[in-house]
Amino acid sequence: MMARTSKIEWTDRSDWNPIRGCTRVSEGCRHCYAERMAGRFSKPGMWGHGIAERTPAGARWTGRVAMQWDRLDLPMRWRKPAMIFASSTADWFHESLTIDEIATLYAMAVSATVERGHTIQILTKRAARMRELLNSDEFWRLVAHRRCDWAWSAFHYDAASPPTRIWLGISAEDQQRADERIPHLLATPAAVRFVSCEPLLGPIQFDPLWLRASPSTVAASGRLPSDAPGWTRIGMNALDWVICGGESGPHARPMHPQWARGLRDQCAAAGVPFFFKQWGAWGNGSDFAADAMAVTSDGRVVEPTSDSLAAADRAAPIGNATMMHCVGKARAGRLLDGREHNEMPEVAR
Repeated sequence: MMARTSKIEWTDRSDWNPIRGCTRVSEGCRHCYAERMAGRFSKPGMWGHGIAERTPAGARWTGRVAMQWDRLDLPMRWRKPAMIFASSTADWFHESLTIDEIATLYAMAVSATVERGHTIQILTKRAARMRELLNSDEFWRLVAHRRCDWAWSAFHYDAASPPTRIWLGISAEDQQRADERIPHLLATPAAVRFVSCEPLLGPIQFDPLWLRASPSTVAASGRLPSDAPGWTRIGMNALDWVICGGESGPHARPMHPQWARGLRDQCAAAGVPFFFKQWGAWGNGSDFAADAMAVTSDGRVVEPTSDSLAAADRAAPIGNATMMHCVGKARAGRLLDGREHNEMPEVAR
């Protein structure tokens, strides 16, 4: 494998961005770093011109989404196999993209996995459209047609055996988004399905069926035999991986420690790999001396009293709230209860 160049801890590369532009769809988009970057470079002649603009309230997407055709074949230029997070600054299943454009993207992803041995990670907030397209015969005919256009090896799709090195994931920042998006993900053909709970803005309780150990996890751990009670079709298509992370950047909102612990414990009980990416801008620890706020387990901010701030243990709960400190992403770190969690799906790379 090639050396990791991405600053995103759970991938090797995040610089394949064949799409420019996006639009907000839920609360997790409020402080989008891609929107902020595009707004910063939105003057005429800059790469963000036309897709974002500066407003008194900050950077905003214009709604224009466009393919960057000159970047489409980047994975084919990288000869060493890598884990590639595709379009980290956009969404492959955005409603402004045509079926033909998405099929072209997917055909390139298939080619990159077959011809170069890459693993492609695709993350979306538009789970319903992903499910619709990837269960469509028309879509896969377009993918195969694009493969033929490029004169690479033939591609024959079988719903029972989706491309083995393409991982599909959805973002879920709270319970509402998890409930809306995860069922669509589980009904989408994929070799690996994952959920990115970042920025985590509230507690998430997974339906037990969502977290039943997948066949790959069972093969590795032996936790759940195929004749176990509840081993249903949806159980067979359960999640393979869960990522958790707090929000970083300007105006970041704190993540309550119990939200992260809840995801970790649910994954541990089901034998599903758990990756704790970061605390974000707000850390939880008695050694932090910085701007502080108290956040309750249901996400409400509690203004601490001066007596509370003067407490010897600044990380101690205040009522049902926990003191959090704005120390920045680097200092807040990646330790959850004293250890890193870097688990990945047990699949061949």
